[in-house]
Amino acid sequence: MKRRFYLLAIILVTMLAIEGCQDTAEPDGSDPLPPASAPSEYVESTLENFHIALATDELLNKYDSFHEYINDEDGARLIIWTDTVIKDFAFIAVDHDNTGGKLSFLTGDTLFPVDELSPEKPFVVKLLIPGSTPAYGISFVDESGVERCFSINLSGRGAQEAPPYYLLEENGNGK
Repeated sequence: MKRRFYLLAIILVTMLAIEGCQDTAEPDGSDPLPPASAPSEYVESTLENFHIALATDELLNKYDSFHEYINDEDGARLIIWTDTVIKDFAFIAVDHDNTGGKLSFLTGDTLFPVDELSPEKPFVVKLLIPGSTPAYGISFVDESGVERCFSINLSGRGAQEAPPYYLLEENGNGK
């Protein structure tokens, strides 16, 4: 009986020691998700001049007005803002092409165009993200006259780990 008790005690101590160990390795910077730009009351993701976050009342109250498009009443309300003036901004559908066994993302239909997106007047959209493949995004024409397209993605991580939504530049911009 004493042997069983000692064996049980050893197993318990070993389990507690293993549970207490945590991964203390330094991050290697290979995380594909953009980090939040600064500590704040809301969790945002930043890519170049663009920011995306859940559109809380506190965040929306910072602006006198905003462009708004409701794609799905039951969806999440997101806000996208920029640090600089952006011309020919558009909320778009993202199409997919699986030719040759390689998945490509293509600029789809324009769902809501905005002539100019400025730091003073952001874009708010209410939408559902259907799974892991991007269905929506934004596009604009940069200062060089090149159309650029970014998909809106759901991170699937907890709020403590990463922003819930992030932008990812897509290279297959053709229709």
